[in-house]
Amino acid sequence: MTTPEPASTFNRVAANVSDFIAVESELAKAELVPAAKHAGIGTGFFAGAGAFIFHALWMLVIAMALAISWALNSFTPLGPWGSFTIGFLLTVMFSLLIAFILIMLGRRQFKQVKKPEATIAEAKATAAAISAALGTTPTDEPTLTAYRPVAE
Repeated sequence: MTTPEPASTFNRVAANVSDFIAVESELAKAELVPAAKHAGIGTGFFAGAGAFIFHALWMLVIAMALAISWALNSFTPLGPWGSFTIGFLLTVMFSLLIAFILIMLGRRQFKQVKKPEATIAEAKATAAAISAALGTTPTDEPTLTAYRPVAE
């Protein structure tokens, strides 16, 4: 009985892995392309709705500024221009206060973001296992090779 050469065994394994990856990629593509299309269209609709919500909020802020200005003009001796100025300035301050509160809430949420320790450990363990099976040592730095199209 003859022992297969390591090079031919490696070439067979590499070909099988390549075929496996190609089949899995096609399966993933067949599943993900329609889902991504629907997700993109849905995102567009949400963006359109967000634009109209932003417009409605902006109109509400203007209406609030005009209401404050009208009240100031009715109950104070400021006159129309002074009332409009103070009304809009009060509305600006209110908007900035809400923005500051939202920034603080968002900042608190971002501080809770942590790197995926378990995923990183699993990836390193997988790389070490593959390297041990191939008889090489894994490196911490991935090596990237430039894509060169094959001339046909």
